[in-house]
Amino acid sequence: MTNVDVIVCFELPCNSQQAKTFKRKPDDPLLLPVFLCDAKGAGQWSNNSLHNISLFGYPTVVVIYPQEAINTDVIYDTVLGRLTRFTRHSHDFFNWEHNNNIPEVKATIGTINALDTVTEIGENGVVITVKSNPLEEGDIVDEKLMDQDIVSVGEPRTTGFKRNIFDLRLLANQQQFGTASFGVTLTSRWEPWERREEMLDTTKSLLREGDAIFCEFDKNLKAYYFGDNANRYEHARWEEWGEFIHPELETSQKAAKERRNKGISLQNCLDEFTKEEKLGEDDLWYCPRCKRHQQATKRFDLWKAPDVLVVHLKRFSNSRTLRDKIDAFIDFPIEGLDLESMVSERKYAKKLQEQGFNIEKLNLTSLDEPLVYDLFAVDEHIGGLGGGHYRAYALNHENDRWYHFDDSYVRPAKPEDAVVSHRTCLIDD
Repeated sequence: MTNVDVIVCFELPCNSQQAKTFKRKPDDPLLLPVFLCDAKGAGQWSNNSLHNISLFGYPTVVVIYPQEAINTDVIYDTVLGRLTRFTRHSHDFFNWEHNNNIPEVKATIGTINALDTVTEIGENGVVITVKSNPLEEGDIVDEKLMDQDIVSVGEPRTTGFKRNIFDLRLLANQQQFGTASFGVTLTSRWEPWERREEMLDTTKSLLREGDAIFCEFDKNLKAYYFGDNANRYEHARWEEWGEFIHPELETSQKAAKERRNKGISLQNCLDEFTKEEKLGEDDLWYCPRCKRHQQATKRFDLWKAPDVLVVHLKRFSNSRTLRDKIDAFIDFPIEGLDLESMVSERKYAKKLQEQGFNIEKLNLTSLDEPLVYDLFAVDEHIGGLGGGHYRAYALNHENDRWYHFDDSYVRPAKPEDAVVSHRTCLIDD
């Protein structure tokens, strides 16, 4: 590699199929490399000639199932769907239509039902009041209905990808998913789509394992969708990368936050340590009975409790992508840690005693001995994975007082001071 090499990685919705142990099944999807290249002028090459092509942009990978690749339109749409990520003009990859339906709405302008009062003066000067209904007289204020047009322009919707944005070229027996440079010499001929279509009744698919797809862009369409090299492809989005948070890290951070808010007790840690765990497919167990590797379960148990109990808390996490120190707060009792219910030897000793066995002859722990522990020392680590410093809290049995030890510095302390988030080891007696 050189300092100008670019490595492009893609997360696929299926197995990457690159492991030596991978065996292809008929229904497995095809993973095909896709390259962008400049179109040649008419007569500059033919399907039966070797040729040099000029690549641009970044290659990508399409995932398509064989049963889906039954016509070139499906393949074209799949490829174009991948290219939407690489251009700011991806909107113009689609055909759009607007919903211009105009509904007819009946609206009532007005209704006059009231009687008008009219004052008239007769021939002899008598004043006469007359009431009349203008609707009966056909006045201009008669009730009328008018059709009111309401123009409603709906949201634009796509009717599918545009055609003829690029020419879809097929190359068979492509051995690599990448190229050594942006100019490449093809040592094999283009595979005509017509030939694949003739074999469709037999192969049931236009695509095969080892195919590569080249998108041939006319210079004008290339300039519109991506730009040109002189302007550093001003419309392209090859160098734009959104922030990606790995799901494992996100889950771990969320769980750590919940633990900090909720708090974890030493009993929670002991329960988690002794919980049954199902081994993954990469950790198969060899069964001596059936002579095969099987997916099994494992579990740790506490068989016997010592006189001096040392609990070492795992404060460092390791995963495929992250190594970090665990700083979650673990609460533990200063006095009265009871392990009676967790020690398996004590459980079996009680069962055997109930059945009449002499547990002393079986060399089992006496049931009269309490399994209750009081804290007398804590070892703590300050710092991260790259370094740090160890300190300790301890109880002096001579004067029954607690002290904090930091190298040559010793100061009095309270037992509650030992219950801190960054301790790594605690000792009970």
